[in-house]
Amino acid sequence: MLIAQALASKLAPPPPAAGGAVKYRADIDGLRALAVLVVVLYHARPSIAPGGFVGVDVFFVISGYLITRLLDQDIAENRFSLFRFYERRVRRIFPALFAMLAVTTFVAALLLIPSDFRAFGRNAVGAAAFVSNIFLWLQGSYFESAEARPLLHTWSLAIEEQFYLFFPLVLAGVRKAWPGATVPLLAAIALCSLAASVVMLPMDPTAVFYLPHYRFWELLGGSLIALGMAPRWTNSLWREIASTAGLCMILVAAFGFSDTTAFPGMAALLPCVGTMLVIHAGESGSTAVSRMLAIRPMVAAGLISYSVYLWHWPLIVFFTYYNIDEPTLPQSAVLIVLSFVLGALSWRFIEQPFRHGSKRKSPQERRMFATALAAIAGTFAVGSTIYFARGFPERFPDEVRVLSAFAGSQNMLADECSSTHLQLMPRSPCTIGNPDAASLFLWGDSHAGALYGALQEIARTGPGTVYAATPRCPPLIGFGTDPNCIAGNQKRLDHVLSHPEITTVIIAARWSLYSRGRATKIGPAETNSDLPVLQNVSGNEYPQFTPEALEAFRRGLYDLVGKLLDAGKEVVIIYPVPEMGYDIPSTMARLAAEGRRPEAFAVSEKRFLRRQRFSIPLLDGLGEHPKLTRVYPDRTLCPSDQCLGYIDGTPLYFDSHHLSIPGSKRLEPALEAALNEGA
Repeated sequence: MLIAQALASKLAPPPPAAGGAVKYRADIDGLRALAVLVVVLYHARPSIAPGGFVGVDVFFVISGYLITRLLDQDIAENRFSLFRFYERRVRRIFPALFAMLAVTTFVAALLLIPSDFRAFGRNAVGAAAFVSNIFLWLQGSYFESAEARPLLHTWSLAIEEQFYLFFPLVLAGVRKAWPGATVPLLAAIALCSLAASVVMLPMDPTAVFYLPHYRFWELLGGSLIALGMAPRWTNSLWREIASTAGLCMILVAAFGFSDTTAFPGMAALLPCVGTMLVIHAGESGSTAVSRMLAIRPMVAAGLISYSVYLWHWPLIVFFTYYNIDEPTLPQSAVLIVLSFVLGALSWRFIEQPFRHGSKRKSPQERRMFATALAAIAGTFAVGSTIYFARGFPERFPDEVRVLSAFAGSQNMLADECSSTHLQLMPRSPCTIGNPDAASLFLWGDSHAGALYGALQEIARTGPGTVYAATPRCPPLIGFGTDPNCIAGNQKRLDHVLSHPEITTVIIAARWSLYSRGRATKIGPAETNSDLPVLQNVSGNEYPQFTPEALEAFRRGLYDLVGKLLDAGKEVVIIYPVPEMGYDIPSTMARLAAEGRRPEAFAVSEKRFLRRQRFSIPLLDGLGEHPKLTRVYPDRTLCPSDQCLGYIDGTPLYFDSHHLSIPGSKRLEPALEAALNEGA
């Protein structure tokens, strides 16, 4: 109780500004509190705030507004100093960030298995150099595989610092040379950034999420409010309407969006414009919203929001990593409370001692910059060492290393062999077995490619297989996920029909991906925005998972199978492979590292059937034909009522849903029987 009272007294709002200082606004700290709360809720319990990731966008607008106010006043009073600006940024950002990095590195060294610790080392380098958004962009979607990335959240800090590399100089230069053009010029840059985000989102959503030029418009939105883009509202009714509408927009986004929302793009306008309205209305005078945001608990939470943001995500990640499963509701509540406690302690004992420094260049400030550079260099060195030491595998017993190595239990040429041209060339290096005796044709996406182990076994004494598996490209005719996929499938059909030595076509895919999206361990949502969108040969897209999209998928598959059967080809349809929802090599390695060694790991068959409630009827609907046979992986992988992901010391998957080579080999008897039945 005494500690809580002490912290409460320390978290009182700053006193009113004096002299020429920029006026303090308590409601802005309240807005920060709202932003960090929805982010923490989203990460700790996404079912409560499925769109809570928009809190970061609220932060972007607030940051643009506050920093621009400070810069513009310094410029107007002829005391702008780039040195002083960066000195303030270092004092604001570095202490808590590098404290978090140090503690997180220590915990990661104790907890993360080698492959995950190696990835952590790379991400630590990115976080220290403020380029983690670029590193994470190269690694994939924000919404997928986040459980082993305790530094994932640093992407937003990187975007802010990249923005502030050029913005102060641009603002100072334009204010001095063309003061009347400042707002129009920045508005034009913001519009270009927004337009690029909207146009590129369907083509490369991960890049639009992470790369700075697609996000700068959000910070510039706050800047434009600070620079007086909109006149102040003297009418109190308009202020009330605007602030209420703005708050509602933020809340609708936070609680109405989800990872199925195409984001950022146009969707990001809702929280960003909402934030701009709240800020602008409060700038013009008091409103009910600004008074609510300015209450002491909201202000206190806003003051510690940066530290809460820094510490909450590693806390959640490490708990989930050790626990394997997502936290329960009571556990989530404890994690949320701990996030704010850690944030308060960090604010009091790390942030505050460094925040108030001299405004003049002095040896003390030079030492501060030297210390900052040393922190960057030290983190860079530690992260690089972790990466090049491959995550220090000697920290764990051999069993842990062996299990985690199953992440590589797959066709090592899978990525290279995703090219249709390479697949279909004479004597292709992608062919499984003897290219001169390849009478089988493997057609589908990466789930088809994961049959490599079974077909490799068949090729030892039987026919070879033309490998024609391309990730995220389902086996359809007339439809696909992009023009290259559609054209590639047509080339595959032409190739099969023009090569009589190809007698059998094996068709496999992650069928549920195109009807349900990704499987997740959390809640009912099994989709997200970073997924292929079905389109036809004319380029017309079908909204994801709509009846129209499902019907187009059905037509594309049925047309393909019909053409193959009409040509006299044998067709083997591979039914869905159970999806685990857990990265099996990582999960089993983590369990082994913790001394837990289950003989088997499985998920319920009911879950498998629930997820495949579109896929199985779709494949059943192909009907019966003398040359059409079927393989049911679940009959092999789901003895009794459980679908196995690991047994007898061996992971059957190399991630959460692709069969490893040993897992694939378990299907070899059923696949060979189907081939013999067709023959």
